[in-house]
Amino acid sequence: MVTPEVCFSFNPLEYPYNTRYQGRYQFQNHYYKEVGNLKDTGEEYDCAVFLDTMPEVKYWVRNIEKRERHSFSLQTTTDRFYPDFVCMLKDGRYLVVEYKGEDRWSNDDSREKRDLGGLYEMRSGGTCLFIMPKGKDLQAITDKVR
Repeated sequence: MVTPEVCFSFNPLEYPYNTRYQGRYQFQNHYYKEVGNLKDTGEEYDCAVFLDTMPEVKYWVRNIEKRERHSFSLQTTTDRFYPDFVCMLKDGRYLVVEYKGEDRWSNDDSREKRDLGGLYEMRSGGTCLFIMPKGKDLQAITDKVR
């Protein structure tokens, strides 16, 4: 069985991001005081705001790539995959979100990540959810949680 506690846990005192988010929107539910490696515009930003405002989300993290000790990842056939967002839901489940623009959603890399995320979800026994919405279809995240 897969559980986040066995696989990984975020250290509340360490969040080694490269750049600090400096946009006007004030995130309320990010696990850390600062949000790292997030631009203040674009589709990933829109996804972050969407997650921040979901009533089911207790808190979320902008996952940092290639920080093995500080970031959640899954092993692909060639390297590690660092999904964009990891959320703790108010009901105790975890939600992992990989955002892909619609133009990249169906490429080989994205298909492998969706397959791997589906396997992760299946082996969790219902405690972990994985979603890669197709571009701007953020409603798919709500549908997955409910």
